[in-house]
Amino acid sequence: MVGRTEHFVQLINSYCLDVESILAQLASSFDLPEVDFSKLAALAAEVTERSSRIGAEHVRLACVDLMRACEQMQKQKFLLALDWTKTEFTQTQNKLQVLVQMERRIMRLEAKQKI
Repeated sequence: MVGRTEHFVQLINSYCLDVESILAQLASSFDLPEVDFSKLAALAAEVTERSSRIGAEHVRLACVDLMRACEQMQKQKFLLALDWTKTEFTQTQNKLQVLVQMERRIMRLEAKQKI
């Protein structure tokens, strides 16, 4: 059970770190003089894929708008979609961190019961 729990915690932490990094790349890439919408779309697709794997449906849905803005090469829509994606990610991240804390408490309680 401990192995599965640790894997779950690592999966959540990895997802959060990876998506944070990708969102930062999206924001910084957009600030460049020449916006490469194909690169932005690829980064957004990466967030979509990672979010789908972990069940972060709200983040995944926000990324759909992000990718659509990239396809349309609409800077204003992209900024709005990026803001929405960041908001959904922050909310999801907060919920996931609560789950991680709960799993760690359970692990500690199980360890105490074995003593």
